[in-house]
Amino acid sequence: MHGRREEQEAIARVLADARGGRSGVLVLRGEAGIGKSSLLRHAVASAAAPEPMRVLSCAGVESEVEHAFSGLLGLLRPVLDHLGALPGVQAEALRGALGITDSAASDFLVSAALLSLLAAVSADRPLLVTVDDVQWLDRASAAALLFAARRLAGESVAMLLAVREPEPLPVNTAGLTELVLRGLPPEDAARLLDAHGWTLPTRQRDALVAATGGNPLALIELARLDEPDRAVPDLAVTGTLPVSARVRAAFLRQVDVLSVDGRAALLVAAAEESGDVGTILGAAARLGLPAKALDPAERAGLVQLTGGEIRFRHPLIRSAVYAEAPFDHRRATHLAIAAYLSTAGEEDQAAWHLAVATTAPDEKIAATLERSADAARRRGGAAAAISVLRQAVRLSESPADRRRRTVTAAFLALDAGRPDLARTLVDQVMAEPVPPAILARLNGTIELYSGDPAIAYSHLMRCAELMASTEPEEAAWILTLAAGSALHAGDMAATLLATRRITGLDCSPATIRAAEGLLGGYEGVVTGVELWELPGAMAQAGGGGGEREWMWATVIGWMGPDAHQALRLAEAAGRRVRAAGSPALLTEVLFYHADIEFQLGRWTEGAAHAEEGLRFSYETCQRGWTANFLALSARFAAVRGEAAECRNLAREALEVARPLRERVAAAIATGALGLLALGEDASGEAFTELMHLVDRGSPRSNDFVAFAMLPDLVEAAVRAGHPEAARRVVAAMEPQTGGINGPAALSLEHRYHAILADDAHAESHYRSALADGGLDQRPFDRARTEFLYGEWLRRNQRRTEAQRMLRAAGETFEALGAAPWARRAVARFHAAGGAVPRHRRAVAALLSPQELEVSRLAAKGLSNREIGGRMHLSPRTVGSHLYRAFPKLGISARAELRDLDFELGPD
Repeated sequence: MHGRREEQEAIARVLADARGGRSGVLVLRGEAGIGKSSLLRHAVASAAAPEPMRVLSCAGVESEVEHAFSGLLGLLRPVLDHLGALPGVQAEALRGALGITDSAASDFLVSAALLSLLAAVSADRPLLVTVDDVQWLDRASAAALLFAARRLAGESVAMLLAVREPEPLPVNTAGLTELVLRGLPPEDAARLLDAHGWTLPTRQRDALVAATGGNPLALIELARLDEPDRAVPDLAVTGTLPVSARVRAAFLRQVDVLSVDGRAALLVAAAEESGDVGTILGAAARLGLPAKALDPAERAGLVQLTGGEIRFRHPLIRSAVYAEAPFDHRRATHLAIAAYLSTAGEEDQAAWHLAVATTAPDEKIAATLERSADAARRRGGAAAAISVLRQAVRLSESPADRRRRTVTAAFLALDAGRPDLARTLVDQVMAEPVPPAILARLNGTIELYSGDPAIAYSHLMRCAELMASTEPEEAAWILTLAAGSALHAGDMAATLLATRRITGLDCSPATIRAAEGLLGGYEGVVTGVELWELPGAMAQAGGGGGEREWMWATVIGWMGPDAHQALRLAEAAGRRVRAAGSPALLTEVLFYHADIEFQLGRWTEGAAHAEEGLRFSYETCQRGWTANFLALSARFAAVRGEAAECRNLAREALEVARPLRERVAAAIATGALGLLALGEDASGEAFTELMHLVDRGSPRSNDFVAFAMLPDLVEAAVRAGHPEAARRVVAAMEPQTGGINGPAALSLEHRYHAILADDAHAESHYRSALADGGLDQRPFDRARTEFLYGEWLRRNQRRTEAQRMLRAAGETFEALGAAPWARRAVARFHAAGGAVPRHRRAVAALLSPQELEVSRLAAKGLSNREIGGRMHLSPRTVGSHLYRAFPKLGISARAELRDLDFELGPD
C-alpha cells in the first residue's frame, strides 16, 4: 500500500489491543475508491500473524438494504455453531432474525445476542470483525453492529467499519473512534501508477492526480484501461466530475467491451442481491442467455465466483452496471429473477423483484409485500419492514390501503428510532383523509422523539381529546406524554393541566389513582404498597403489556419522597422494558434511574446509567434525551469537580437542546455549570449561571429545575453579594412552590430560608432542615446543609458545634467523591480549630462505574452469566471487571465481596 502508514499503524494498534484482551472499534471514512477496502484487506492479512486471529467479514450490498439482517447473516454464518453458548432467549431471537427458525424477536434482543455471540466467539481466540460499505448494510444489521460496538469492553474483539462518504448512513456512529481517509499526495500517487505500469510525464501525471484528488482506485482503474493515455484528456481535464463518477466511467469502459449477452448477464448479477449462482444463472436462462455468458466478465476481473456466490470486484462496478442499464432492461431482469424465485418457493423475495419491476398499482403484489413486512417485523427487522411497506404503498390500488400502510410504516419508523423518516411519511399521508387522532398522535410522537416538546404537547393534547370518549385508557397514556412534553418545554401550568385532565376521563380507578399520584408526587399521595400494585391494576384495566404502566409507577416514585423505593421501581421497570425489547422506553427509564441515583449519592452507578442512556438515545435518534443525558453527565462531573469534562458536556447538551427548545436539558446543563462554580467557590460565576434558570427570556429557564436548584441559586446570590436578587426570586416562585409539602422539598426550603435569614432566625431553619428526615436519602444535600450550618456556627463563634457539623459534611463529601466540597469542608473545619481528619474512602469510589455495578451484583450472589444478562455484557467481560476490581478492593475471592459496603455515601 502507498501513503497509508498512519492508517496502518492505527489498525495495528486496534489489533494489538484485541490480542491483549481490550476491545477496539475504528470507523474508516472516505469517498469511494479512497482505500477503505484495501485497508480492511490489510487488516485481515495482519490478523493472520503472529498469532492468528479469527476473522468475520461482511459488506453492505446496495440491493440488499431492504432485507432485514441479511448483512448479519453473511457475517455470522461461520460461527452459528456458537449459538448454544448464548442465553436461551438471545439465541432464539438471533435464530429468528437470521431466518433459521420462525421465532419472533426484537431489534434490542437481537443486538444483545450479537454482543454475546461476539464475546463467546472471541473467548478462545482474538476476533477481528470487518464490515465494508456500512452505508449499504441493511439497517437492522447496522443497528445491531453499532449496539455491540458501543458495548465491547473486555473482550478480545477488534471491529473495523468502513463507511463511504457522502452516502447517508443507516445508523449513528457518534461516540466511536473515526479515521478519515484522504487522497494520496502526488509522490505516493506516482509510485502507485508506476507499480501498475503507467509512467506518465510529470505534467500529465500531476494533472491526473489533481483531477482524481489522489483517489487510489481511480488511478488504478485508469491504469488498467487498454489505452490509458486517452483517459488523461477525458478525465484529468473534466475536473468538475466527482471522483465516484470518474471511477464509474473507468469501470464502464471495461464493461462496454463485453458482448451484448455478457452485459445482460452482468446486469442479472447486479440486480440479484444475494449473489447466489443458482438464482443468477436461472434468471439468466429465462432471458435466453447462455450458461457461460458471465465467463468474459469473470476473466476481466469484474466479478469473482467464490463458493457458490458471485461477487463484484468492487461495489461501484455493481452500481455502475445497474445504473447505466436502460429501464426496460432492468425491468426485464427483475421479472426474470422474480419468475425464477417463484418456482423456487421464495415468494417474499420474488414479490420484492416484482415490485421493483412494476410501475402501475397492483394490489396483489402490494398485499404480498405487506405480509413480507409483517414477517420482517416479527423477526426484529423493523427497518426492512418499513422499506417493504413503502413499496406496498406505491403499489396500493385504493386510497384506504395506501393510507393504512403509510401510517403503519410511520409508527414502525418511530419504533425503529427513525423519527425523521416518520416525519417524511406523515408528510406523504397528509394528502390522504387520515383520522385526526392518528395524525395528531403521529405528529406528537415525532416531535417528542426529535423535535420541539412544546409542539409535541399541542399535538398530543389534541390526540387525547379526540380519543377521550372512545378510548379513555389510551387517552390517559397520551396525556402523560403530553404532560412530560410540557415539562420539558418549561411550561409547568400545561404539565398540571394535562395531568389533571386524566382525572376527568372515564378511566379505571387504578389509572385515576396514578394521575393523583403524579399530581401529589412530592407528598407521596400514593403509598408504597399501593405504588407497587398500581402497574398490574392499570395493565389489567387497559389490557396493556405492563411496560407503560411501570413507567407511570417509576415517574411517580421519582417525584416522591422515598428515593430508595423509587430506585427499586426504576430497576423493576428497566428489567421489564429490556425483556420486552423496547429501547425507546428504556432510554427514558434510564434518565429517571440515573437522576434517582444522583439524589441517593450513588454517583458512580448513576453516571454509568447516564452513559448507557446516552448510547441508547443515539441508537433510537431521540435527540431530546441525548441532550438530557449529556446534561446529567455534566452534573455528575460538576459535583466531582471535573471542570473540563463538565464544561464540555454542558456545552454539548446546550448545543443539542437549544434548537429543540428542550428546557429541562438546557436547565440541567446550566445548573451543572452553576454547581461546578459553587464547588470552586466562584460565587459570582455560579450566580450568573443559575439566574438563567429563572429568567423568562432565557432558553435555559425551567421552573421545574429552578425549584430543585433554588437553594443553590440563593447560596450563590448571597455569597456573591446579591441577597435582594435571591429574595425576589424566592418571592416570585412561592406561588408555584407553596403547595409542595414533601419532606425533601420542605428541608430544601428551610435551607434557603436559613441562608437569607438574619442570625436570630437562621439557626431554626438549619435545625428544621436537618431534623425532619427530609434529607436522610439525599446525602449530598444533607452534607451541603451541614456545611452551611457549620459555616454559620463558626461565624457565630460556636467552634465546637461548628467542628461537628463540618466534620460530618466533610466525611460525606469525601465518601461521595465530591472533591471540591470535601476540600472546602476540611479547610473550614481546620479554620474552626479542628484537626484535619483522615477518612477512609468508600470502596465504591475506588471502582469504575461498570466494575462497581458488576461487583455489587456479584456480592448479591449472581453468576457472571446472570450479571451479563442484566448489563448486556458477556460473561467474559464480567469476569474481566471482577479481575480488575479485586486488587482495588484488597480482596482475592468472590465470597469476600459480601463483606464490603458498596454504598457511595450515607443514606
